[in-house]
Formats: sequence, C-alpha cells, structure tokens
Amino acid sequence: MRFCSFALILSLMEGVSPFSLKMSSTIVDTKKSITQRIMERTSDKQSGGAGGTSSYEGFLKAEGNWNRLKQSKPFKYDPKVLSNDEGPPQFVTDDGATGSPQCWEKLRAQEGKELDYEVAICGGTLGIFFATALALKGHKVVVVEAGNLQGREQEWNISLDEMEELKRLEVITQEDIDAVITTEFPGCRSGFKNKEVTPLSGGYFDNDIGYETETPDVLNLGVSPALLIEKVKNRFISLGGSVREQTRLKGVVVSEALGSALDLGEDIEPVTASLVLDCMGNASPISRQQRYGKKPDGVCAVVGSCASGYDPATNLIGDIIYTNTEIQDKGENGKLQYFWEAFPVKIGRNGNEPGSSNTKTTYMFTYMDADERRPSLEMLMEDYWKILPEYQPSISDP
Repeated sequence: MRFCSFALILSLMEGVSPFSLKMSSTIVDTKKSITQRIMERTSDKQSGGAGGTSSYEGFLKAEGNWNRLKQSKPFKYDPKVLSNDEGPPQFVTDDGATGSPQCWEKLRAQEGKELDYEVAICGGTLGIFFATALALKGHKVVVVEAGNLQGREQEWNISLDEMEELKRLEVITQEDIDAVITTEFPGCRSGFKNKEVTPLSGGYFDNDIGYETETPDVLNLGVSPALLIEKVKNRFISLGGSVREQTRLKGVVVSEALGSALDLGEDIEPVTASLVLDCMGNASPISRQQRYGKKPDGVCAVVGSCASGYDPATNLIGDIIYTNTEIQDKGENGKLQYFWEAFPVKIGRNGNEPGSSNTKTTYMFTYMDADERRPSLEMLMEDYWKILPEYQPSISDP
C-alpha cells in the first residue's frame, strides 16, 4: 500500500505519496483497527501544511486534541474582573509590563525612526501570496515561517478563475500557471442521494433516490503546491522581500504609538513592523488567545486519503459535495450525515490522458457540534474505510 495522507478537520488531509488499495498477502493483526494497520504500514513521518497528518502518531495527537475540545466547557473571561483565572497566554500584548523586554526595548529605540518592515507576515504557506502582492505594491515585507517555506506534494484543487486572479495581481505569470497545473478535468459533481446509483437522472420524486448535477470548471485543476510556493517565494525574494525560515514566533508586542515587534527568541533580534498579519492557520497561537474560553458551535470533521487502485475508466471528474447514504445513527454518539469529496490525480496535463490514472483523493466529512458524546476521529476513519467501496465500487476491500 502506498499512502498520500489521512485527514481530519482538526487535521486536514495532506500528502506524501499515494498508496495502493489492493490487498497484499501480509498477515493482518486483528487487534489493531484498519486505520492503525494502514497508517503504520504506509507512513512513518508527519506531513506538513494545514495541520495534516499521515502518521499514526500524528493521528493520535489529533485525536487527543479532539477529545480535549469535546470535554472543554465554554466560559466568559473578563480581565477587569478579579478571579482565579489567570486568563489566556498573552501571545500578543499591548501592555508594556508584559511580553518580551527585547521587543519593547527595540521599539523604543526606533521611536521616530523607520521600523524594520512595513508588514510582517507570520506563517508562510498562505502568507507568501499576501507578501508577494504587498511587495508588488512597494511595501517592505518579511515572512516569518517556523519550518521550511515549502508546499506539500499532494495536489491542491483549485479553479482556473482563482489562478487567473493571482495572475491579475501579478503574483504569478501565465508561464507559472502552465507549469504548476498537474491535473485538469472537466468539472465536479454534486449529489444528494440515499443510496449509490450512478448515473442518476431526475429528482427524488422521480426516482426515490435523490438528485445529482455537474458544475463545470469548478475545482477542476490540481496544482503542485511544492512548485507553486517555490515560484511565488522566488518572485517575492526577487522583489526585495525577506523570508525568515526555521524561525518560530514566540510572541508579538504592540504599541499604538510605536508599532509592533515580533519576539523570535532570546538569541534572535526582534523584528519590528507597522503591521503584523497572522497567516498561521487553525493552530495559530494568536487565534487561541482570541478564542480563549470559547467552544465552537460546530465542527466539520474530515477524514480521507490519496490512493491508487481506482478504476481509471471512471476516474474522470471530481465530486464537490456528494452523499449516497442516509443519516448514520451512532447511538449515544449522535446521528451523522456523511458527505464525500473526491478529485482525480494526474490526468489531463503533461501527456496524461483522461482515463489513464488510477489515483484519486477522497475525503469523507460530516458536520456536528463538539459535545463530549460525539464520535472519535478513529470511528470516523473506520467508517471511511467501511463505506469507501460503496462510494467507489471499483474498490472492494481497502
């Protein structure tokens, strides 16, 4: 088996390399779940970007985060009211008595002088696009990235209109667009059915099953994030932009009169800027500070994989939102409606004709609240393996 990834919304699906959905003669350890057996056999490293995980260790970490979220209780915090609650960690502060002394010292030293940058962007995977757009307008910009500024191997799915918008902003060129697109297909399907019947015509009152339709030119391109981010990063640097990789942000201090400073650690000089943009994603410490005491009203939990072994003859279009089962009754865990999303990989470009690829990315997702009784991520992943052959009949036993 060759795996590309596994996904959770707390941990969105990321990629390494596709796996095969054909069974081998390896002895199966029945004491382990399907998820554990597959993930331990196919990946031993954590994939990066958007909180993705392809290792079982990373999966368990996401499970732990989900459990803590479910068990948490919302509360109101008022810093003006005395209590035993010390409040959220002050990752961002405007109180001169807290935060990094080095940051405050540098801001005061630069009073009346030019700061290091006009804009500091925290988080590079998406931040590099904003950074390049701002640099093109003449702003002095720095991007701070905790790891290496690089894209994942698994494709991003996008529409041509979105790529054209980046070209209009001159963040990328037409040559870049042509180089980074690795998959192209006509469009995607949306379907709402109570069982798997494909193709389907008419509506529910005609067929007692449901309805489906196709949306051309929507999310029908697969682009290489690794190549796209590399090109945008090089463009940004050529415009005079600065990239600080392997630089973990420790905190931010803000002065209305002086500006902002990024705490990069005791041994690294702080960076000052007039504006700080948070592009660190769902694990951002800035977001955690803002959400202190709050519990989400709803969660979209996503699991999935990128795999080979599908029927090339039917691997021709994608699915945006598609359901082919009725509501799943999970007893005390609640009732869930599962939806699917899928995209063919490596067809329509670079000489790869439609019908030539057996590789597909498939996601299964559902919406629910974060009540402590809701199912575990492993339960959702096990349902994914169980229902996948019904959604994709060319797969008999993952």
